[in-house]
Amino acid sequence: MIRRISFRGLPVAARPVATALRIGAALLVSVGALAAIPAGVAGTSHGVTFAALATTSQTAGGFTPDQIASAYDITPLQNQGIDGTGQTIALIELDRLSVSDLQAFDQAAGLPDPTVRQIYQGGRTFKLPVAGEADLDVEWAHALAPGASIQVYYIKSNQTDAMGWAAVGQAVNSAVAAGAGTISLSFGTCSADAGYTAASKAFAAAVQHGVSVFVASGDSGARPGPVKMCGNVYGVSYPASDPSVVAVGGTTLALNGDNSIQSETAWRLSGGGKAKPLLRPSWQLTASLLPGRYRYVPDVAFLANPSTGVDMVLKGRLAVAGGTSLGSPAWSAIWSLVRASGAQSGVTVGAAPAMLYRVGNSSLYSQALHDITQGTNGRYKAAVGWDPVTGWGTPDVAGLATAVQSLSTATP
Repeated sequence: MIRRISFRGLPVAARPVATALRIGAALLVSVGALAAIPAGVAGTSHGVTFAALATTSQTAGGFTPDQIASAYDITPLQNQGIDGTGQTIALIELDRLSVSDLQAFDQAAGLPDPTVRQIYQGGRTFKLPVAGEADLDVEWAHALAPGASIQVYYIKSNQTDAMGWAAVGQAVNSAVAAGAGTISLSFGTCSADAGYTAASKAFAAAVQHGVSVFVASGDSGARPGPVKMCGNVYGVSYPASDPSVVAVGGTTLALNGDNSIQSETAWRLSGGGKAKPLLRPSWQLTASLLPGRYRYVPDVAFLANPSTGVDMVLKGRLAVAGGTSLGSPAWSAIWSLVRASGAQSGVTVGAAPAMLYRVGNSSLYSQALHDITQGTNGRYKAAVGWDPVTGWGTPDVAGLATAVQSLSTATP
């Protein structure tokens, strides 16, 4: 039986939602990651097992939307009225969103309720658990781009590999047809297994339509997943390894009292490395890229360490969450803001994969992204410029929007 991996670390702490997101709880807890969840993206007819991969302890609440907006320089765009209005974010999910959790999160964070459309792939509803991933993805995509519309595409559990990846491909195609500008996936498999080409073709088609797909790079460091699932090998999970997506790695973040970044280092479990046998895309060019003809992951990064995680509401209680699965919806929201900023200036912003490498290789790099130069994922080290632990680094969103507009109007 092929096992599937869900990249999240949650919940670290749980407390009543009445505790405002802006306050946090002075409470020491230590909670293991979620146990195996009977849900899957594309497994055998007997079902598959998902594993949440992080265990940690925390002495206070997680970061709030306002803190992350300040740390990653989203606030200047908010002050210009750029909140994602006119943009659509699509999230492909393996568990079900709790609308009541979303409403509680929004109320505690002072956010308006979003426009959310829920689609069951295949046309008929089916049972899915509320396991936390969909809650985390929708809550934080909405938190960072509160004006954007959100589409949630549910994938049925317990399918064959080929049927599962076909469903993912269909969801991607449906999202593109429905007007999504960004798409997020927070799950993966040990490798590009049977039938993956159906999804890969959809990812490639999305890019051709100017749609950006962001995928969590994984929570097992330089390995594609837990050894008990994927074996004692180095590699990268799929679809983070796909040459048409933006793979999002993870960091450990500390903030100053004014919510500016005090320090940010590579998270030790940030997925990254060589994506053999998938070939390097033409846009993945940089002086620091390791030699060879294969794709390397990740491309960018975002806060992931659950020990320095974010607040969310899960099953009616406030919790602290992390994992690289936070980064994929967060970057989907961020790229929606970049697109919205471009639209306000009359600039059409294309798909993210090639553009992010243009930014990274340009003189605008330091104003657009925070270069992470410390830390390791067990095999690779963070370094100056692109590296196979954190990619180009984490976003300075206002600077990134400016850089993308500048390069979008320049001759490649």
